[in-house]
Amino acid sequence: MSYWVHECGNQNNSLWRYFQCDYLSDIKKLPTATKEGISQINDTVSKNKCSPGSKCLCQEDGSLWFLGKDTDRWIKLNLNISSGSSGTTTNPSGNIESIPLSYIESLFPTNSIHQKQ
Repeated sequence: MSYWVHECGNQNNSLWRYFQCDYLSDIKKLPTATKEGISQINDTVSKNKCSPGSKCLCQEDGSLWFLGKDTDRWIKLNLNISSGSSGTTTNPSGNIESIPLSYIESLFPTNSIHQKQ
């Protein structure tokens, strides 16, 4: 079991977190907006509650997860997208418009300290 905070806070919300974890099984151990996560040895920070919109990159399979506001649970981002006949981005079934990852990431600007110079 291993997860950690890769980035914390942004200009809009100090409780926003960008976690990374080793395994899919670590996702259920992450904190949410209403509950602390599972404590880890020598880590007193990662277990603290975080805000909706926080994200986690799982290194086991490269999946990206977001903490939902209404659900207060970690939700996997579906990156299985393709281009529909109208040029819009749709899921494989072709009937639900998907949100591009670049747009989602633009909603969570990183702290200027972490930006490349």
